[in-house]
Amino acid sequence: MGALFASALIGLCLMVASAAVSYRLGARALLGLVPLAAGMAVAQSFMSSGGGEYVMVVLSPVVIGGTAGYTFRSGKPLVFFLLVSVLSLTVAFSANYYFLKEYHGFDLLADSQKRVGDMIRAADLPEAEKAEILAKVDGSLEVIGDILPFSYFLHSLIIASLCYMILRPFFMRRGMAVTADESGLAYFRLRDYYIFALIAGWLVVLLVDEESYRAVYLIGLNCALCFSSLYLVQALGIARFYLEKKGAPLFFLPLAVFVVLLLGVEALLFVSIVLLSIGALDFWADFRKLEARGKQ
Repeated sequence: MGALFASALIGLCLMVASAAVSYRLGARALLGLVPLAAGMAVAQSFMSSGGGEYVMVVLSPVVIGGTAGYTFRSGKPLVFFLLVSVLSLTVAFSANYYFLKEYHGFDLLADSQKRVGDMIRAADLPEAEKAEILAKVDGSLEVIGDILPFSYFLHSLIIASLCYMILRPFFMRRGMAVTADESGLAYFRLRDYYIFALIAGWLVVLLVDEESYRAVYLIGLNCALCFSSLYLVQALGIARFYLEKKGAPLFFLPLAVFVVLLLGVEALLFVSIVLLSIGALDFWADFRKLEARGKQ
């Protein structure tokens, strides 16, 4: 528990420091990524087994913090921050996983499965219950193996969103260039061409045979899930926009999301499909009339 708290604290410090440096230096801070990338490459080449996993633990807060600092400095909206930080981290995490697996023979997913299995076997539970839990864990990890890039994407999206909420008020109190009513979730809107990535991904899932063209199918599935998540965020932005317009309390939307999570997987899946549909339809409907006001 102490190690977990320490790692979280170090990550927070790295994120805040990266945000401050990026805000002060602007685009020049990107030059710092060159030695960082070079150091990562060297570390990945010489580290044995799962040592490369810790390289990504250091990289994540640096990327998120650096992107946030540049976002606040330049007055960019939330959509810019999420696309840059989340997509770059998804590529980095996925590349790290497959690099370790192919060149070091170390499978992070299999290692995680082994660790979880050892914890469950060591737990003070009846053997029948242990066997049931182990079967569920093995089944879920097999599914995660197929959608690993999406798993990294979702993880990065959640972490980046939380970090944005932490950093944004801190920078705003210091008078930094953030427009409070036009840079947040209420004005989150993807560029029109992203809809083609969403459509293409789901067309691959529906039309490509999984057994014959498994690699193509998995690429399409992960692409479809990633962009579906982004359009789900866009739907939440639409909801936030109208709540703000009606003068509703700011906590209402997070509370509604929390209630849906408590209702279980079925409710979450149903609400997610509805929100995804609304987010995708915004491409044509422009519910908030952002294009007419030049706010896309």
